[in-house]
Amino acid sequence: MKTVSTLMSTYAAEKDSNLAQALESVFSQTRPPEQLVLVIDGPIPPAQEFVIRRYCNDPRVMEITVLYLPDQSGLAAAMNAGLTACAGDYIMRMDSDDICTPDRLEIQMRYALANPDVDVISSWSEEFFVDGGSSRIKASSVEHEHVTSALRWRNILVHPTILAKRSALRDVGGYRSKFGQLEDYDLFVRMATEGFRFHVIPKTLVRVRSSIAQSARRGGWRYGLKEVAFRWECKKLGFLRLHQFAATTSLYLVFRLASGAVRKRLYSLVRA
Repeated sequence: MKTVSTLMSTYAAEKDSNLAQALESVFSQTRPPEQLVLVIDGPIPPAQEFVIRRYCNDPRVMEITVLYLPDQSGLAAAMNAGLTACAGDYIMRMDSDDICTPDRLEIQMRYALANPDVDVISSWSEEFFVDGGSSRIKASSVEHEHVTSALRWRNILVHPTILAKRSALRDVGGYRSKFGQLEDYDLFVRMATEGFRFHVIPKTLVRVRSSIAQSARRGGWRYGLKEVAFRWECKKLGFLRLHQFAATTSLYLVFRLASGAVRKRLYSLVRA
C-alpha cells in the first residue's frame, strides 16, 4: 500500500478564502492523501489560523502536520521544511490558492502504481485570472523524452500539479533558493540530469489561480540576472549545450525585460 503526503505552504499575504478552497479540494479527494503537511511560512493573520484549525479537526485526512516557520523564508525553504515531515511514499504538491479536481490524486496514483519506474507525475492545468482575462489550459508534452526535451527551453511542468516519489525529491537534495522564483524549474532540471523519469497526465487536474499583476512581477533586471545564472547552471550540469544556453538566455532576457503587458501576452502564446 503506497501512501501519499500532500505538501502545502501558506504565508501572510494569502487570502483565507483561497486557503479554505485549496484545503477543501484536498480533503474532498475521491482518494484522500494519508497525510497533509502544511508549512506556515512566517506569521499569518487570525483568519487563516481559523481556517487551519477547522481543517485540523477534519477526519477525512488521517494525519495533519502543521509546521510554523518563525519568519517568512520563501517557497524553497518552506518546501524543504515540509519534506522532512512528510511520511508518504509519494508527495502531492499543492499551492494554498489553487483548486484540485476531486479525482486528481486517484488518477495520478493509478498511473503511479501501474508505472513504478516513473518518479514525477504531473498533469495539465487550467490557469484562471482573478483580476480579468479568460482562463486558459496549460497543456504540454506527455512522455518522458518529450518532457525533458521541452525543459531545455522552458518549464512545462506546473509545480502544484506534481506527484513525486519522496525518495526522488530527497535524493536530489530538495529545493534550492539560489535562483529566486525558479526553484521548481531548478528542481526539475536536477531530477532530469540525475535520471529520474517524468510523465504528464493529459487531463486538467488542477485549477491554478493567477493574476495580471503576478505576470507583471515576473520580470525586471533582477529576475533576468537570476534567469541567466540558472541557465548557466543548466549548462554546467550538461543539461544545455552552448548554443541552447545562448538561445534560451537571449530569449528569456527579452522576455524578462519586456513590459508587464507585453509579458502577459507572451505568456498566453505558450499556453495551449
